[in-house]
Amino acid sequence: MKTLYFFLLTLCGVLTQDREFGVKYPDKPICAVRRFSVSIPCSYSYPQKHQVEQKLWCSMNSNTDVCLNPPYVYNSSSNTKSDFEFTGDDKSDCTLLIHNVQFSYSGEYRFRFITNGDRFTGKPGVTLQVTDLKVSLIRLSGNGTLKQGDSLNLRCDVNCTHTSSQFVWSKMNQSLNTSGPVLHFPAVTVRDSGKYTCTWKTNKTSGSETYELLVEGDGLDQWAIWSIILVIILILVIVAAVIYYRKRVEAQEKNSGNGAEKAKDAENTHDKQSKPQLSSVPPLDVETLHEEEVTYATVCVKDKKPAQGRDYTGKQKEDDSVIYSTVINT
Repeated sequence: MKTLYFFLLTLCGVLTQDREFGVKYPDKPICAVRRFSVSIPCSYSYPQKHQVEQKLWCSMNSNTDVCLNPPYVYNSSSNTKSDFEFTGDDKSDCTLLIHNVQFSYSGEYRFRFITNGDRFTGKPGVTLQVTDLKVSLIRLSGNGTLKQGDSLNLRCDVNCTHTSSQFVWSKMNQSLNTSGPVLHFPAVTVRDSGKYTCTWKTNKTSGSETYELLVEGDGLDQWAIWSIILVIILILVIVAAVIYYRKRVEAQEKNSGNGAEKAKDAENTHDKQSKPQLSSVPPLDVETLHEEEVTYATVCVKDKKPAQGRDYTGKQKEDDSVIYSTVINT
């Protein structure tokens, strides 16, 4: 009995090492959001005596011969770059990453690999579903334009289901403490205005969509009031700066003028000190000097006494009369 038990263990080990050709895909369809990326998990197996030489992915939308021949969305022997990227290896991982998913990428995908001894294609393949992520507004109260006090829901919709998906909400890139596809507003206010983003995540893909919520306030809302206050403060600052600048320029000009006047006064003072002081006697011109000379000469003649013992003659009387008349004219 002991010998037989040992033989069975040895046989299991041999079977484990001698693997068969095979490809394993997810059991359920994979949902992807348009314009985002999705990962298609995949694993493959083959006998260890073989070595992988080429790896291929094909879309059954364009390949009708069970992936035996081109076209391929991925070919390890080609260096062509596309939205389809192989992130696996040459041993057991055959994961395919698809970027910028489009509606045309929906459909069945199959993995095919070629070894130095054989080739194999996993079928049936994996199904990819491409959808849009939408955020819609559902009014619970109020009509027309959103106003303060209205009740509403923001709903995040995905047209394909996934058991492990989750929804994350954020406002202006700040995460909100809520989960699930619905964001509820029992009574909105002006502060609730802004851009809300719903992000849908799974272990294979993710996607997001943004919705802008606008709520009207009564009259001027708080943001408008603060904007007006900031504008007024800015205007006052500019006016004060202009007044200060003008006063400073006027002060500089005044200081420059005072300096010039002081320099001029100093120059005049210097000129006055350097010039000799004139006598208080007013200057006499030539005509005045002549008149005074004549006057003095006349006085001298007037004061001249006649010689003793001599009588005046008629000529002398005429001379005396001329002298007196000259003095009177002066």
